[in-house]
Amino acid sequence: MRLTKIAVVASLPLAGAMAVAPSTGASAASDFLAVPTYSSTLVGPGHATMYPVDVSDNSQYYFALDAGNYRIVAVNRTTGNIDCQIGGLQGNGPGQFGDARALEYDSANNELYVADTPNSRVEVFSFSNAACAKNSATAFKFLSQFGSKGTGNEQFNQVYGVAVDPVNGWVYSVDGAGRVEKSDLSGTYISSFGQGTLDEPRQVTVAPNSDVLVMNARDHQCDVYTSSGAFLFSFGSLGTGNGQFTTDPRGVAVSQNGNLVFITDAGGKRIEAFKLQSSAGNYTGAAFAYTIASGTGAGQYVGPRGLTTTSNNHLLLTDEWGFSLHELTFTPTGATPTRNLFGTQPPLPGVDSPRGVQVAANGQVYIVDYWNMRVEYMNPDGSGAQSFGFRGNPSQNGAINFAWSAAIQPGTGDVFVANRENDQVAVFSPTGTPIYIFGKLGSANGDFHFPQGIAFDPTDGSLLVDDSGNDRIERFTMSAGDTTTTWDASYGQKGTGKTAPAGDLNNPTGIAVAPNGTIWVADTVNNRVQSMSPTGVWTVISTPVGTGHQPSFKVPWGVTVAPDGSIWVSDTGNNRIVSMDTAGNLIFSATAASMGIPAVPDDSVIYPFAVAFSGDTVYLSDIWNNRVVTLTTH
Repeated sequence: MRLTKIAVVASLPLAGAMAVAPSTGASAASDFLAVPTYSSTLVGPGHATMYPVDVSDNSQYYFALDAGNYRIVAVNRTTGNIDCQIGGLQGNGPGQFGDARALEYDSANNELYVADTPNSRVEVFSFSNAACAKNSATAFKFLSQFGSKGTGNEQFNQVYGVAVDPVNGWVYSVDGAGRVEKSDLSGTYISSFGQGTLDEPRQVTVAPNSDVLVMNARDHQCDVYTSSGAFLFSFGSLGTGNGQFTTDPRGVAVSQNGNLVFITDAGGKRIEAFKLQSSAGNYTGAAFAYTIASGTGAGQYVGPRGLTTTSNNHLLLTDEWGFSLHELTFTPTGATPTRNLFGTQPPLPGVDSPRGVQVAANGQVYIVDYWNMRVEYMNPDGSGAQSFGFRGNPSQNGAINFAWSAAIQPGTGDVFVANRENDQVAVFSPTGTPIYIFGKLGSANGDFHFPQGIAFDPTDGSLLVDDSGNDRIERFTMSAGDTTTTWDASYGQKGTGKTAPAGDLNNPTGIAVAPNGTIWVADTVNNRVQSMSPTGVWTVISTPVGTGHQPSFKVPWGVTVAPDGSIWVSDTGNNRIVSMDTAGNLIFSATAASMGIPAVPDDSVIYPFAVAFSGDTVYLSDIWNNRVVTLTTH
């Protein structure tokens, strides 16, 4: 296939590049790698006891939202044991969850409201103490849901918090777009507030006087409103002092008597307590009361998130990356730890929602273990597993926060991690020693917003990063020793839909570079794959060309250049691997069944994120089945 060439200026986003349709003259199948077949499972599931992000309660149970295991567990308040649960599989069906972030128990109606964050909805469940005590599957029953993706009434751009006012029969749901929506208990929209003042709001709670407290995370404060949505005041600020938040305040809970409010300072790994002041039925201010500092050992706070108070003055704190629930008693002047529940770390080897996978020159396999906030590396047979990384603050050496992929630098073997939530790239030695961190949240040259894909250009050694939130690809040159970086160029711009012009991107994820410098990118939300030639010509491939009906790509997350020059696409939404030539002609489409990959309980398909090659061996990360499998191409 011959591409029409155009000149581009490397330092500027490309615009107006040509979309070139695939040719129909595919090379002979014998020229390419065959459909791979299953050989073994390199590494399987590795879960902590739980990854709790929020908690609510009734008289008998603590309800913990275990985001990393996509479930809600009912923890017996007397024994500390899990008596029953619902969920356990990632999904968007009734009773399933994505990365859900908040829940609230409605004591008046014995119902549980869950903010199913990525699915932009609130799910409602009934709950029975008696059935849970018997570990019955009927303890939780799905009742209904409300909300959808969008900007209208009863729509959300991801829902981050939920709170119930049982006295008035209202539900408050936090829209990630920067507002709070108020509805009745069935989800019928009433009103919204906070537009223009809330910056990435997170959790919400209703005080006994019906005032509403919302965590305004990026403004590092708590905003207080009346039940009708009228703004009252804010408290808190950025800092490390008393009554301040280091970064990212998340959880909020008011004592049952309405006098104290507790807020998790996630960045400071502590809880800040404030005394609430009121007049004429509403709060008028909040004065710092005391700090609940992290303990040691099992009482250490690693990733404090949501919290709740009980009628007997207990405070429950969820610690997502301490994998535990911390129970304390509190008074107006201080708090005392009483119990630390759970807390078992994920095993090694073992993965939870694995994403990127790479093979080093020495044959070792590197896996981005997404939920466990680490990179694992091991021998080709899975032996000798080690890991590096931990949940930490942005710019903290060694911190890995919801990373999506990694690239191994030719020659040095240094590991470059697309540290998505930190809006940074973190550089490590092959054994995990931190070397360098670069990037920050923004849209200027060299800034990132959710970097997801990362790869090296073999022609000049430069680094390419999918700056997914800014819908572009950025190129960098690394210094000797990987201690400084120089921004070189940006490619692409925002564009939505399968018919958007070539070079328009919508949340690009996977990226790979061919030996001749052609860049391949998974244009994920546009449901297509694109390439950019060394001269700047963009080519769009939405549907591989082949005999019979060929499905279009659906949420492709990964793209890889195989050793034979073919392009392998992790077509995640279609549960398959697609191999095609550079013109888009289909070589094969492979599913779990056709490759002989064994099913897991309750699931017979694969959810591919990335593939990596080592001779005739292919490593495939299967996200929601929590495994990396080994395939062979002969």
